[in-house]
Amino acid sequence: MPTNPLGKIIPRTIRPDAKKLLDHFSDLIEEVVNFGLQVFGWCVDKATKGDENAVAFLMYRNIIEIIDATSVLVRHSCSEPCKIFLRSLFESFLNFNYLFEKDFNSRGMDFLVCHRHKEIISLGRFNPKDPLYAEYQDKKGRDIISKDIPQKPVPDIEERLESINKIFELPSYKESGIEYERYKSEHKGRPPKNWYSMRNGPNSIYQLADYLGFPAQYEILYRSWSGLVHGTDIINEKLLMVEEGVAAFSQLRYPSDAPFVTQMAITFGLSAINIISNHYLPEKLNENADWYKREIEDSYLSLKKIKIIDADNPLPST
Repeated sequence: MPTNPLGKIIPRTIRPDAKKLLDHFSDLIEEVVNFGLQVFGWCVDKATKGDENAVAFLMYRNIIEIIDATSVLVRHSCSEPCKIFLRSLFESFLNFNYLFEKDFNSRGMDFLVCHRHKEIISLGRFNPKDPLYAEYQDKKGRDIISKDIPQKPVPDIEERLESINKIFELPSYKESGIEYERYKSEHKGRPPKNWYSMRNGPNSIYQLADYLGFPAQYEILYRSWSGLVHGTDIINEKLLMVEEGVAAFSQLRYPSDAPFVTQMAITFGLSAINIISNHYLPEKLNENADWYKREIEDSYLSLKKIKIIDADNPLPST
């Protein structure tokens, strides 16, 4: 027989007034996702050939997918885990913003060159001919879980490595390949950890955020929520003082931050739509603006004023 939920910790029935708001928030996010994907289709149809365009579209798709997943969690009152999504969304948005900020073609190819080199390093851990193989085997033997799991050989690993290396011979990869090697020579043979560090770019996610004009967002969405991602923020807003000497655990699916989560997801979605439209579809910017005013503006601006939990209605569930 299935286990009944412990209602005080994880109530499965959301109070009707809270449910109405959560559905509204989720619907609003989904509208941004739906329009964002329509813009995606327009841009793909408009783009010329070039691998750098594939980078742009894959980055944009990733942003939209994270926003879409956020809408699902918001609808089900899971606003706290959404902060992990927002942190990832912020980093994805910074990469996307930097790609389009200038030198689009060069930066797109820089991303691909870094990605391909990381593929080579990853395959090296499973290639007995590579020095990384012995290092990985040592780590695997000391891993309390992986040590007992048989390692399956990677099929056609030599052919895959040869195929990747041939990519670097293509003319479109030449300039970024030279920049990659220049970075390594200037850093004692160490490859760039982040693609945006090439060409004397930012060396960290903070430097990237500061360069693009988002240092405060970094503090809010990235640094302060680091504990959520790394599993160390287990106290803040989860252990509540009822009275002196008496504490209680907060319930799961507590939606107090749902308006803020919704606002930030929509903000990054709108920004990504504007960035990609400015590059591929400047002729549709007025159409984008009309959509925003018609479908988004009023509800979006009202999010700052909405409190889904207040003193008169402290609990979201029955």
